[in-house]
Amino acid sequence: MMWRSFNSSVFRIGNIYNVVVLRNPSLLRFFSQISEPNYHLPQSETTNAVDFLMNSCGLSSEKAESAAKKIRSNFKTQNPNSVLEFLKSTGFSKTHIAKLISTCPALLFSSVQKTLKPKHDLFMESGFTDAQIADFMVVKPSVFFRSLESQIVPGLESIRSFVQTDENVIRVVRRSVFMLTNNMSARLEPNVRTLRECNVPKSRIVYVMMTQPTMLLLKENVLKEAIDKVMELGFQPETKMFTVALHAMSSMKKSTWDCKVKLLKEWGWSDEQIIDGFKRVPLFMSCSEKKMKVGLSYFSKTLKWDASVLSIHPKCLMFSLKTRVMPRVKVFKILVALKVFKTESELIKMLNMSEECFLNKVVVKYEDYLPEFYKPRKVKIRS
Repeated sequence: MMWRSFNSSVFRIGNIYNVVVLRNPSLLRFFSQISEPNYHLPQSETTNAVDFLMNSCGLSSEKAESAAKKIRSNFKTQNPNSVLEFLKSTGFSKTHIAKLISTCPALLFSSVQKTLKPKHDLFMESGFTDAQIADFMVVKPSVFFRSLESQIVPGLESIRSFVQTDENVIRVVRRSVFMLTNNMSARLEPNVRTLRECNVPKSRIVYVMMTQPTMLLLKENVLKEAIDKVMELGFQPETKMFTVALHAMSSMKKSTWDCKVKLLKEWGWSDEQIIDGFKRVPLFMSCSEKKMKVGLSYFSKTLKWDASVLSIHPKCLMFSLKTRVMPRVKVFKILVALKVFKTESELIKMLNMSEECFLNKVVVKYEDYLPEFYKPRKVKIRS
């Protein structure tokens, strides 16, 4: 019989057992082709999806149940284990892995050598650290499945052509990994051309790319509509405020803008005051409608600020009531009672201070008069 025509030996490499066929070249080639070095774990077993997602990937029972619906209910563990080992070896923490697999459980069945490793190697060669790669891959795991040749490499090169340095490329991708999952030539380049035709300086476009890159991935007609609206309000394309206003305007649908305008009018704002507020601080209109409503109620009812005051200082609507506005108002009232402060303008100035400035110039300076609830902040600034 054929089985008597050759001798074979079995030896162990790590935790994997490979059969080496010494006298049959065709079988030798067969076994060498199916082996994938470096990332194999112990011999494969069949497992239940939910159990594996909980025990090996760190998902909660609820998230495991949800993720399991996207993959087959039972599977062999060899490839998933290889994927997990690769992720761990390249800097993905347990938290990273749980989030990644929860979002994209199909990743467990991808090829380490053909799909995962080539992307990781490219980003490392481009200057990214393991931690940075893990952070943005968790946000957009579909990057693992994008083509290197037709999408990721051209995307990185397109970004680099605008921002020049690897450091800036890293900054752009970390701000929005979506830059690598869109057709760059179909979105980015036409939008940059549109902005240049409107006389927006290249330096401002580069700044937008590094701070709000998703704005440059809008559909061209959407961006043009936002440009028209911003220019109608009197913003000059050559100025910094133009791109700030453009970002605010393009970040919401017309229906959302209209709802916020209606809300402001319900609290006594005129059309002129709304426009004036937007010109002063465009991003105040990017607040959620809920946040804006709560803020308007507090400033109008508690502080008795009418639209004439708030429209001049709309940035106050962007602040957190719980962690910034209300604690500082308490401090202000204490200091008013002590005749340290007297006017509303001093409160406005206090609200606009950075946390460090507020602690140094107010809390520490008047610490003997302030209540215990500010002690932790005083300790923080001194540490």
